[in-house]
Amino acid sequence: MFVTDALLRKSVVICQSLGRQGIPVTAGSAVRLSPAFFSRYCRERVIYPDPQQQPEQFVDFMLDYLRQNRHDVFFPADDSTLQLCSRYHEDFMRVTHMPIPEPQQVVYGLDKARLSQVARRLGIPHPRTYLPRNAEEAAAYAGMLGTSVVVKPRSSSAGRGITYVRPGMSVADVWNEVHREYPYPMIQECIPSGTKFDVCVIIDQQGRVVCSFAQKEIRHFPVGDGLSTVQESVWMPTLVERTVALLREIGWYGLAEAEFMMNPETGEIYFMEVNPRFWASVQLAISCGIDFPHLLYRVARGETVPEVHSYDVGKRCRWLFPGDFLHYVTNPKRAEMDPPFFQLRAPNTVYDGMSRDDWRATLGVFVSLGHYVFSADLWRMLLRGRQKQSKPAPTGHASFQQQDYVWDEPLELLELERGAVSLQLD
Repeated sequence: MFVTDALLRKSVVICQSLGRQGIPVTAGSAVRLSPAFFSRYCRERVIYPDPQQQPEQFVDFMLDYLRQNRHDVFFPADDSTLQLCSRYHEDFMRVTHMPIPEPQQVVYGLDKARLSQVARRLGIPHPRTYLPRNAEEAAAYAGMLGTSVVVKPRSSSAGRGITYVRPGMSVADVWNEVHREYPYPMIQECIPSGTKFDVCVIIDQQGRVVCSFAQKEIRHFPVGDGLSTVQESVWMPTLVERTVALLREIGWYGLAEAEFMMNPETGEIYFMEVNPRFWASVQLAISCGIDFPHLLYRVARGETVPEVHSYDVGKRCRWLFPGDFLHYVTNPKRAEMDPPFFQLRAPNTVYDGMSRDDWRATLGVFVSLGHYVFSADLWRMLLRGRQKQSKPAPTGHASFQQQDYVWDEPLELLELERGAVSLQLD
């Protein structure tokens, strides 16, 4: 079993999940001081070329490595690795089992605009969305919306590139600014910021929903639009139904996380986007009784896996360092935080990346903090309250170019068979 992106806390959790099942795990990273390398459950450690800076070399290296070193399953754990491996789906599937859908389905997970069209077709509530071809059209669409608007990249994560058009700002100027880094961004009605929910599912190759889980996001860094630092498990069958409907409509296979947000003024919950890979806080689902990494591993191997849709509700998970600590530092209302930051023995709470039976991985989390100390992106977030927009990958035969996943309006939706959308929950 090979897991990429060993620097990330979710990769630590994936290694622990699989290792506890007796599955030998190899972890890979472009950074030597990666937390998953410290884990007792990591049997082998591989340093590969940076998939963002050297995409060609990464793909060539991984294919050669997997040919020479047999691994029955391969997990691309984060956006950059998944995007590259998706482009070379057939090549990777010749040497291992990779539980991600075909490129024509993955593209929906990478392009928020396409998913908005699918949601509209299925009648799933979502923010009104337009796809301008230039700044003038962006300004015209903003007038049609008749409300506050937000300009969003069609492909990004963790809030990168999202820009709210404040009173007095020019929509055309904002669109042009985002367009320079993220070609042809969307313009969308701005839903008042409310509670965010995540729905996580695995769908096998027969279209069966193997498992489902829902969580509520409580805190974030950066505050408001960043990665969640505290989550709580919740029971949201309606949102699960909507997620399954979307994924079956596009013929999904593997794991996905759908994000929703409640309008605090109306109580209506809107679909926002789908992430086609492991989400950062997968620890909470495992702690609540649904072992997503192990289930996905079994699905990738073609096993028939019993469905799991029941789990502990009301359990919380905290990403203490650096996530919740940075939220505390940057939150002007830190005294009102619930749960309080220094309430470290809160009942029914687990700590992401910190495990009593894997103290070396916990040590690795703290050692790897040095990587973030020297991160220009992190300091920009702290000083400006926003994330630096990432540059497109370098050119090359294996590079992920954002333009590969951008279409001028109107989008041509793939002709996909509509699947049944009913789901029986325990």
